[in-house]
Amino acid sequence: MNPILGGFPRLIMPALLSIGMTINGTSAFAQETIPDEKSEQAEFLAAAQQYTIRLPTLKEDAELHEPSLLNFTNPERNQERGAVFVWMHQARPVVVGQFFCFNNNQGCRTKHAFHSLSQEPVVAALENQVRWTPKQPGIIWQNIPDAPEPAKTHSARLLQMRQLARRYRLTLTNNKNEKTELRLISRPLFDYEPMSAGVLSGAVFSFVIATDPESLLLLEAHTEGGRSGYRCGFARLHFHQIVAIDGEQDVWRVDYDPSLMVNQPGNPATMNKIYNSFYH
Repeated sequence: MNPILGGFPRLIMPALLSIGMTINGTSAFAQETIPDEKSEQAEFLAAAQQYTIRLPTLKEDAELHEPSLLNFTNPERNQERGAVFVWMHQARPVVVGQFFCFNNNQGCRTKHAFHSLSQEPVVAALENQVRWTPKQPGIIWQNIPDAPEPAKTHSARLLQMRQLARRYRLTLTNNKNEKTELRLISRPLFDYEPMSAGVLSGAVFSFVIATDPESLLLLEAHTEGGRSGYRCGFARLHFHQIVAIDGEQDVWRVDYDPSLMVNQPGNPATMNKIYNSFYH
């Protein structure tokens, strides 16, 4: 008798090894490899709650919207798992944050990423240490040609914005020059109706790989000079190149930014960028 296999026949034991021992119906091996999703999401929320997002020119803080807008996974990229949050000011989003972890040869790593959606400077601090200080407007608004007249109600305008979002195609190109067409999620991550600064309604749409947002499209119905219309703006959630196309025309482009690949919080070389991503 084999002293390692004990009394198990040779053909049965490998099968048992491949399946793994079960505890209350769950594979013991699976327990070691599958993360506790609820625990991870609670950690992402706790991390977001620890940040203070300040609009210094207005001398006011933005307010974290809870819960997260989205909990996502991306098995195509190192088993990423994360959550997306937004900070608000006067009922409009001013900062979007992405908190996620991924697997590599060093184990499980965690990153925090932020993009300004504000026209004002932003200061983000964690544990009384400044981590991110973009000074330029985070969104460059563009009027949408041939857009319909905004409807009379928020729900009707939201339907118009869902239709407008479909006209855009976004492509991500990585540092190996491999292109991926991002998938639009037709339902917005978030919608709002501030009735301030000429904004009637707004919505934030995501373009994803798996369920992981790589870029955002912001749409707003607004009034200016007595005329109403729709405008759009884009935000990146990855340091790879991203291009947005409306019909045959490029309407937005951000280039690959290698400085964010292994970035650290508070790095003077990156902390003023409107999009910043760093290890935590």
